[in-house]
Amino acid sequence: MTDAPAGKRSGWLQTLAVGVATAGLVVAAALVMFSAFMFYDDEGYVLLSLRNFADHGGLYRDVYTQYGPFPFVFYSALHALGFPLTHTAGRLLTLGAWAGTALAAAALTAYVTRHLLLRLLVLAGVFVYLWVMANEPSHPGGLIVLLTVLLAAAGYRWIDRGALNYWAVAVGLVTAALLLTKINIGVFAAFSACAWWLLHHDNDNVRRWALPLTAVWGVALPLALMRPLLTAPWVQSYALVFACSAVAVMAAIAAGATGRAGWRTLGAGLGVAGLTAAVVTGVVLLRGTTPYDLLNGLLLEPLRHPGNFSLRFLWPPGIRIVATLSLAACAAAWILRRRHGTAIDTAIAGLRIALALALAVNLARYPFVRPDYLAFGWALPCLWLFAWPLAGEKPAASAARAWVTLLVLGQCLHVFPVPGSQIAWGSVLLLPLAAFGAWEGAAWLAARFPAAWPASRRTALGAHCVLAAFFAVTAWKFAGVAGRYREGEHLRLPGAELIKLPDHAAARTRVLALNAALHADVLFSLPGMFSFNLWTDLPTPTRANVTHWFSLLDVRRQQAIIDVLEAHPRAGVIIDRGHVDFLAERSLAPKGLLYDYLNRTFEPAFTLDRVEFCIRRGRTIQPFLLGEVLTRQPGAETSAADNTLLRFTALLASGRPVARIEVATPAGPLALHAGNARVEVMPANPRGEPAGAARPQPWPVALAGPTIVSVYYNRDAQPAPAGGATVILRDADGGEVGMVRLRE
Repeated sequence: MTDAPAGKRSGWLQTLAVGVATAGLVVAAALVMFSAFMFYDDEGYVLLSLRNFADHGGLYRDVYTQYGPFPFVFYSALHALGFPLTHTAGRLLTLGAWAGTALAAAALTAYVTRHLLLRLLVLAGVFVYLWVMANEPSHPGGLIVLLTVLLAAAGYRWIDRGALNYWAVAVGLVTAALLLTKINIGVFAAFSACAWWLLHHDNDNVRRWALPLTAVWGVALPLALMRPLLTAPWVQSYALVFACSAVAVMAAIAAGATGRAGWRTLGAGLGVAGLTAAVVTGVVLLRGTTPYDLLNGLLLEPLRHPGNFSLRFLWPPGIRIVATLSLAACAAAWILRRRHGTAIDTAIAGLRIALALALAVNLARYPFVRPDYLAFGWALPCLWLFAWPLAGEKPAASAARAWVTLLVLGQCLHVFPVPGSQIAWGSVLLLPLAAFGAWEGAAWLAARFPAAWPASRRTALGAHCVLAAFFAVTAWKFAGVAGRYREGEHLRLPGAELIKLPDHAAARTRVLALNAALHADVLFSLPGMFSFNLWTDLPTPTRANVTHWFSLLDVRRQQAIIDVLEAHPRAGVIIDRGHVDFLAERSLAPKGLLYDYLNRTFEPAFTLDRVEFCIRRGRTIQPFLLGEVLTRQPGAETSAADNTLLRFTALLASGRPVARIEVATPAGPLALHAGNARVEVMPANPRGEPAGAARPQPWPVALAGPTIVSVYYNRDAQPAPAGGATVILRDADGGEVGMVRLRE
C-alpha cells in the first residue's frame, strides 16, 4: 500500500482547514445574527411585504415596496416550496447569503494566489466586514452582495481562462437580477460591465475611444445619481471622490488593456439579461401588477427616494485633496510609464502592499471601530492602484483583475443616499481585491528585485505567522461578539423563537406583542414595526406597509390607512418615541395626514422604554404582563411580612409552576420564593379584568389562564426595584417560565 501523493494530501488538509474555519465562522455569525433585533425593524417591513406578495400578489399596486420584483419572485418561489416567511427562516437565509459571500470572496483569493492563509484571512475578514448582515435579516441587501461577489469571482475565473461568453452570460443574468432588485445597483453593475467591455474590445477603433468615453461616464454617473442632493457638502465630496477614482481606474486599465471581447459578447449578455427580466416581470404581471405599477415601483419611486430619505456620510478629513492628488498621481504614472516604467510599477506594487496591510489592521480593530466605514472612505480614491497592469503580467490576469476593480468601483455608489449597511455591502469586494492585488505586487517585486527582496525560509515563516495572527485575531474577536448570545432570554414569539435579546428588551417585546394580540383587532405602528403584526398575526390596515411610511406613502395611501383604523374601534398603535426623536434629530421628523390623525385619535395605555402601546382615546384596557410594586406606609402596617406587594396580570404559555420570582434592581436581583413571600391569585377574563375572588396559592405557583397575581413580601433589607424593571418567573429547575415588566 502506497502513501497518497504530497499534493493530494496538501489539498485535503487545505480543504479540511477551510471547512473547519467556515463551520466555526458560520456558527459565530448565526449567534451574532440571532442575538440582535434592530429598533427600526426593516426586517418586519420586508418580511411582511414578501408574505403579502406570496399570499395575495399585487406588487406595487397593493403591496408597497422600495425594491424591485426579483426578491419577491425568489421568496415567493421558496414559499411555494414550503419555505416559511418568518424571522427565523429569513435569518437563516440571510446567514446563507453571508456565508456564501465570504466563501466566494475566499475562493476568488484562492484562485489567484493559491495561498491558504490569505484565503482564510479573507474568509474571516468578510464575515467581520459584513457584520451589518446581523442587523438586516431578509433585506434584499444580502441577496445583492451575494450576487455581486459571485459575479466577481466567476467573472475573474472566466476572463482569466478566456471564456468570455460565460462571463457575458453571468453578467447578463446577475445584472438583470440586480436591476430588478434595486435598479441603481443594477445600473452600477451594468456600468462596470460596459466599461470593461469597451476597454477590452477587440476592435482597435472602439478601444481607442474607450478611455475618454468611460472617463466621461465615470464623471457623469455620480452627478446624475446625486443630482437631488448635490447642494449637500457630503454629496459634493462623494461626487468628486468617485469621479476622480473612476477616471483614474479607467486610465489605469487602458494602460495595458488588450482586445478580448466583441459584439457577440455584448449580444450574449443582453440576450440573457432580457430573458431574465422577461421571466421575472412576467411573474409579477400575472399576479396582479399592471405595467404602470411596475414602471412606477421599479423606476419612478426610486428616483424620488433621495428626496424622501437620506443620511449623511462623514468623509475623512481632507478626502477631496486625497482624491485629487491620487488622480494626479495616476496621470503622472500614465505619462511617465514608458520612460520610467520600472520605478512606477515598483511604487504601485509597494503601495498595494501598504494599503492591504492598513486594511488588515483596520479589520483587526473590530468591534471597536466599524471596519467598513474607514475602508470605504479611504480606499475609493486608491482603487486605480489595483487596476494598474504591472510589467510582465499575463494580460488575462490583468484583465481579470480589472474586472473586479471596476465592479468594486461601481458598487461603491451603493452608499448613496443612505450610508448605513450599504457601506459594507458596496465595498466588501475591497477585501479580496486588496489581498490578491497585494500578493501579486509582492510576487512582482520578488521577481524584479530578488537581491533586495528577502527570500529566506525564516522570512517566509515570519510572513506566514503574521497572516495567521491576523486570521486568528479577526476570528477570535468575531467569536467574542457571538458570545453575547449566552446573555439575555429567548424572545419566544411565533417564528422568532431562536432570537435572544437582553432581559429588558425581550420582556418589553413580549408585553407589547401579547397586549396587542389581546386588545387589538388591527395593529399599526410609528415608525412601521411590522414584526409585531407577524408575531401576533394581526392585520395591518392595508398592504401598503413600510418603515418610514410618513415620508414614502402618498396622501391616498395614508388616507386608506386612516379609513381602516377609523372603522375598527379596537385598533391598536405601537409608537416608538425614541425612534421618532432619533429621526427628528436628523431632520426626518414624521409628519403628514396620517401622523396627525394618530396623535389626535390615539393615546398611550402604557409605556415601556419610551415605546407606547396606544388605544383609541376614551377606551381603557387592563394590560397583561405589566406589574407594579405597592408599599404600605409604616403606620399602616399590620404585618411586618406584608409591607410590600408585587402585582401583575399573567397569561403564560408554559404550564410549569412558578417556584421563584426574580426582579432586576440596581443592587442585584430581588428573589421572591416560598421562604420570603406569599402569593394570592385571582382569575381574570380575557380583557384582564377580575373574574373571581383572590385565593392564597402555595409555592410553586400554578398559573392557568388569565390570572392576577399578588406577591406579598417584606421590603426591609431587600433591594428595591425601579420603574420599568424586568421580572422573570422561574420553575424549580431555574428555567424561565415567563417575563413581566414593571410600570415605569
